[in-house]
Amino acid sequence: MKQLKTLALVLAGSLLLTSCIKNEYYETNPNTQQPIGYQNIFDDNFDYDAHNWSFSDASNDAYVSVGGGRLKYEYNPPGEGTNTVAINTGVNVNRDFLIQSRISSNNAMGIAFGVSNSDYGYSFFIDDQGYFAVYREGNASTPVKTIIDWQYNAAILTGWNNIEFEQVGNYWLGYVNGTKLFEIPAQNLYGSKTGFITLAGTTGYADYLTVQW
Repeated sequence: MKQLKTLALVLAGSLLLTSCIKNEYYETNPNTQQPIGYQNIFDDNFDYDAHNWSFSDASNDAYVSVGGGRLKYEYNPPGEGTNTVAINTGVNVNRDFLIQSRISSNNAMGIAFGVSNSDYGYSFFIDDQGYFAVYREGNASTPVKTIIDWQYNAAILTGWNNIEFEQVGNYWLGYVNGTKLFEIPAQNLYGSKTGFITLAGTTGYADYLTVQW
């Protein structure tokens, strides 16, 4: 089982600095029609880099490229840690919202949310061995905090997985491939940027990101 180290996090600098329970199952593909209960939608199918995800950070061996329907995220530093790329999607984190994506990696990758210019937000990780975890990623002066330590769930497959995170009232819910992995009390969010996070030693892919609120 992997352990997320509490070393200093490495962020995708230029991008980050510029850039009551419901149903048990949710549709995991982007919906082109306006969903009931949500008034706004952000959708990126990564056909091209319309939202400036791409970056190259040779000093940390971190790279993101977009095109052909895929976001590719490589993070292979000499040490340990995580790397985050997040953008403004317009989501209002002070109300209910839903983040959906489909990801695959050779190690551990997840959704990053609640990110700001000065705060690393939260992460919902899955890995290539069937484990998931949730972390408060902290900031320059606050270390990583474990919300849910790595746990196995058979719903997490080797290869591609549909991953969802939803804030519903005072709760956070996490799903993979339509199976609910957790339901926990909502935490305070200090930013609204949304994106992806990788653990050191990961090459990962996403083929869409949809945010509804």
